[in-house]
Amino acid sequence: MPKGASADEIAKHAGERAFYDMTGADNIFKYITTEGKRTGKFTALEYLQKNTGVFNDKGMIPQEQVDEMKTRLKGNKGHIYHGFISINEEQSYKIDTPEKCIELIKRTFPQFLADAKFHKDNVDLMCALHLDRPHHLHIHFVFWEKEPKFKNKDGTPRYRRHGKIDKKSIDNMFVRLGLFLGERKDRVYKSRDKAIAELKQLLGIRAVMASDETIKKEIVSLAKDLPETGRVTYGSNDMEKYRPRIDRIVRLLIGSDPKAMKANRRFYEAVAEREREVKNICGKPTAYSNKKVKPQEMENDLPKYHNEIDEGNIHVIEDLKADYKRRQGNLVLKLCKFIKPEYFERKYKCRADSKGLKRSLGISRNKIDRACRKFFKSFSAESELLERDFTRRLQEIEEEIERERKKQQSSSDSGNGETK
Repeated sequence: MPKGASADEIAKHAGERAFYDMTGADNIFKYITTEGKRTGKFTALEYLQKNTGVFNDKGMIPQEQVDEMKTRLKGNKGHIYHGFISINEEQSYKIDTPEKCIELIKRTFPQFLADAKFHKDNVDLMCALHLDRPHHLHIHFVFWEKEPKFKNKDGTPRYRRHGKIDKKSIDNMFVRLGLFLGERKDRVYKSRDKAIAELKQLLGIRAVMASDETIKKEIVSLAKDLPETGRVTYGSNDMEKYRPRIDRIVRLLIGSDPKAMKANRRFYEAVAEREREVKNICGKPTAYSNKKVKPQEMENDLPKYHNEIDEGNIHVIEDLKADYKRRQGNLVLKLCKFIKPEYFERKYKCRADSKGLKRSLGISRNKIDRACRKFFKSFSAESELLERDFTRRLQEIEEEIERERKKQQSSSDSGNGETK
């Protein structure tokens, strides 16, 4: 509320605040869980669950947790954000059950919060489905910061200062929703999993030992050079100078195997198809390159959007490619980490027939052999993870991406005074 507000403005603000912080008799919770306009005997509240009709990206919210969230909100001095996701008649059936609604929120909202510079773990989120328009369903949502985790210049904690969400974050959310509701949403992830599975097979110990000598030398050389301390994951700062070598190994592996090469190509074809969908959602339809299908026919199979979104602000495709590249690199690093501790090399001057040298080399070879056998046995078990339910896998993937983004966000916020 601005300084010097009039008595009427103060009263209006107090009324609105009571509505949103749930201290008023009529409040946002009552609004999103009751459909006064619906002509029927049940409400969204009763439809979704007997006790509470709110959910978030983790599932239905039990009554006990709802009460805890309400208590936090009453003491909250920060901003409260409210909005809705409205689906057109043709696609409303895609959110007509609690399970569908929860999956949509799970696949889109966490990244939206990250884009908007919120700390996801410090946000309370409530959503509810409204059924008063059966052919035009919509999800209401309200969220707020649990605690003041940002820091003032003097180090004291505060809530986020800005009460508005930037357009770039909203545009990316709009695109993610469009992609989620698309008919081909799973293809890019399934093609990625297939490509990663093929690369994983190439990085099995037996396969590597039988592969081209150049690839073996590259892998062993990288394993030797990796630092003894720090985070040995593709996205970490400690691996920045090693990434070109990791990428080279990946290219060599894929280029050495027709199946891996084919799977890799299919992934990028699926990404190109999704990029076409992004252009369409942004209001700039473009025909996907396919010699067997005429451009106008390719455009006709996409839903019609009438948006003006700056495509340069959308990072969905870059995120997909970066995630794929990171997964490839981590497979290589996993093998290198496995090799490094057992690799023995001659560090001191001694005779070639030295008993001590022969003994050390023998111990090293035996350890590597045992470790290789263990790794190979575990490989088949790890491969079975690829056969898990797709939704479960995708949830784990997005949570992993979110953790990486959160770390990057924390580093970025520290430069502008908005750190946790």
